[in-house]
Amino acid sequence: MSVIKVFRSYMAKNHPHIAHMDWQADVRLIPVQDIPNELLKAIMPKEISEPVTCWLFYYDDGLNNVVCLLQDQRGVRNYGIGLLKYGELVKPISFI
Repeated sequence: MSVIKVFRSYMAKNHPHIAHMDWQADVRLIPVQDIPNELLKAIMPKEISEPVTCWLFYYDDGLNNVVCLLQDQRGVRNYGIGLLKYGELVKPISFI
């Protein structure tokens, strides 16, 4: 499933009240230890040592609501997705 389909499906099921916003995306390759939220980091398998692809979705509300999708380095395997609302993880989903 494409990144956009994963994001849209997650938003429709878990956060329909903000799914319609004009979302923007950014993507970065980051080491697992640099994942900013401990609960989101806990989704990751312990054996992963290579950097992961981190998709960040946000809208003009600043960075108050950021959806983070974690994938393997090649973007083939999804590890997890969750909304960071004011830094707190809301309705995370693990794909593992």
